[in-house]
Amino acid sequence: MTKLITQYKGLKKEIYILFIGKLVTAMGSFVWPMLTFFLTAKLGLSDGQATMLIATATVLSLPAAILGGKLADRFSRKRIIIIFDCLTISLYIAAALLPITFATALLIFFAGLFQTIESPAYDALTADFSTSEQRERAYSLSYLGFNLGFIVGASVSGLLFRNHLRLAFVLNALAILVSTVLIWIFVHMRNAVGAKADESGEEAFTEYEKPVDERLSVMRVLCSRRVVLWGLLLGCFAWLPSNVAGVLLPLQLKEAMGEFGATVYGYLSSLNGFTVIVCTPLFSMLLKKMTELPKAAIGLLLFTGGIALYSVGSAIVTLFLGMFVFSVGEVISVLGANPYASRRIPASHRGRVGGITSVMGTVFSSLTQYLIAGVLILTDSNYRLIWLVLVVLGILGAALYAMLYRGDKKSFPLLYNNNEDKS
Repeated sequence: MTKLITQYKGLKKEIYILFIGKLVTAMGSFVWPMLTFFLTAKLGLSDGQATMLIATATVLSLPAAILGGKLADRFSRKRIIIIFDCLTISLYIAAALLPITFATALLIFFAGLFQTIESPAYDALTADFSTSEQRERAYSLSYLGFNLGFIVGASVSGLLFRNHLRLAFVLNALAILVSTVLIWIFVHMRNAVGAKADESGEEAFTEYEKPVDERLSVMRVLCSRRVVLWGLLLGCFAWLPSNVAGVLLPLQLKEAMGEFGATVYGYLSSLNGFTVIVCTPLFSMLLKKMTELPKAAIGLLLFTGGIALYSVGSAIVTLFLGMFVFSVGEVISVLGANPYASRRIPASHRGRVGGITSVMGTVFSSLTQYLIAGVLILTDSNYRLIWLVLVVLGILGAALYAMLYRGDKKSFPLLYNNNEDKS
């Protein structure tokens, strides 16, 4: 148990502040997962209409991800987070004060849009304050913080959804405010890796992370490292099961249980957060000698196993077992996917690569959601058919990861040599 905790020692203090910031922000992120229930149960939309609307909102957020990446590489990443957090807080306060109508859904959408804009800056800061060897631990800690907060937020959302939705908006705003204040006071860019010479004399950047001319376009950088581009595309494809489950599972629960499904989904989300909290430090330690792509492949197969259980039906035991398997897959996927690009691209382009990654993920996700909306409308909500298609895609994605692994090893041999030396 001690080793699980001490593996996170030795990071810069800003990493710990970002961890707390992620934790507190996630405590206030419980409104967004309930959007499906909000559109169907509160506003009376059908399953297909709700899915179509969410997919459209996702498409409209594409420019936000691109803008966020450019801002993160051009301006202070800390200031970007503070500014857009303040805008998000104001929208949630407005949602709490105004009547519950379609305008409320728009306020939630724009709040999510501002969070999308700041996301590349947040991810880039995690890389900025960690060396290449610390990168996986830094992302692991950040991910752990998000889920520590989310486990509380998900339970709260399920309890507040029926009768106290306005209070949920207020709590969301307060949680994000706390996170913003912490980052404003305690995160100092002068302490970033590479901002000044390392007193120990160590290299600030590895061979593959050395900054290049900032005027160089992000696509030229990625095309010069095509394995990374393929890895990012495959990563977006691999996360489709997770993105779809976040929309399809609530719809399935609502169909089977009515508004009580929101409470069940809240508890399932809490199980997801609890599993991630327990398993993130555990698998971070157990799999530390394994490189990123094998982890991503194993995680995707576990994702697929969880979805296969969802397809069986809405029995409580099956749902919770499926969520557990799904969550373990999520942990292992994140440990592989999150630090992957940051070790292989110039530090000067981290924000833009983060934005491009977000755009690719959004495109994959929105296209899938449109297809799901069409299938739900044409098949009278045949959930099992969609789950089974996702199972097939998950197995295909794991096979593609195995193929990409060989190319990655040829393109970035130093990363594999270093890993072999440690083992």
